[in-house]
Amino acid sequence: MALQSLTNIYADLWQSNWQDNFRQQHWATREPIAALPQDFFANLTPEWQRHNALRTDYARRQALVEIDVLVAQALGLTLEELLTIYRVQFPVLQQNEAETFYDQTGRVVFSVNIGIAGVGLPRKANKKELTEGTFYCIDAPERKEDDIALGWEDIQHLQEGSVYKTYKDDTLPGGPVERTVAYKAPFFKPDREEDYRVAWGIFAGAEQ
Repeated sequence: MALQSLTNIYADLWQSNWQDNFRQQHWATREPIAALPQDFFANLTPEWQRHNALRTDYARRQALVEIDVLVAQALGLTLEELLTIYRVQFPVLQQNEAETFYDQTGRVVFSVNIGIAGVGLPRKANKKELTEGTFYCIDAPERKEDDIALGWEDIQHLQEGSVYKTYKDDTLPGGPVERTVAYKAPFFKPDREEDYRVAWGIFAGAEQ
């Protein structure tokens, strides 16, 4: 429900499926992860409001990981069978996971996933972007620059600071709008197989 109910169009669906124990759920992780909204479940409300939906890239990925585990357990699969299915049947997902990185707020900062082309930074700095109205700023202890071209290879090792991407967003009615997105270092790449293992152990323990 939290993955689906992104707009008020889903208000009736949300309210008709609401259960108070939604607020008692928690992320299936060993310890709190900065990129996950830790108070998300506690702040859910019976009436739809925009904060009832998972909106960050990493939070939505984590929910999909947990759904995979819950469905596998419901079907009577073992953890090893789930891992084998992932390894054998989903090579594109594996490739995307191997080269998708997130910032500390849960945004995708770089990915090879063609389904989200244009999200984050390109692999290499591309000065052509400057002529198209896209430019970057970097504010880190070791480097401060404005209105430049940047690529993932330029920032991937940042341990502190932020990178800002300003671009023309033409995805909504009314014409292009200039937007600025911030990416907070350090950046990280999760391990889907390890996340499966962790979630499996937590959900299996909850059933006992």
